[in-house]
Amino acid sequence: MEDRTIGLSSSEWRIMENLWEKSPKTATQLIKAMEAETGWAKSTTKTLLKRMEQKGCIAYQEGAKAREYYPLLRREEVVASETSSFIDRIYKGSLGLMVNTLVKKRDITDEEMEELYRIIQEARTEKEKRQKGEL
Repeated sequence: MEDRTIGLSSSEWRIMENLWEKSPKTATQLIKAMEAETGWAKSTTKTLLKRMEQKGCIAYQEGAKAREYYPLLRREEVVASETSSFIDRIYKGSLGLMVNTLVKKRDITDEEMEELYRIIQEARTEKEKRQKGEL
């Protein structure tokens, strides 16, 4: 995926999560799942499927009896894109400001601090390897 923001609405996220969990799924399967999860009408899910197809998020293939929808985007790619967009929009691109805000506004556990430290150490090691041409 090129470096772009997908811009999924919360409703579109629900459908994508459903497709990432298991796909392909027919429109009927998605309509039933969304109705059970959200109470949406059939027309709401159909409208969202059409919009998401136009955005290039999902596609379908003609199955034996019905269209079968599947995601065109990997969850990891969308999460990375949306996270970058969020940090740019809310924190003006400052990851430090974001982490500082999160740490100061809630009680961070020792386990969470250790996880943050581990993530930073791994990133530093990976960066050093890249600089040495080892990756």
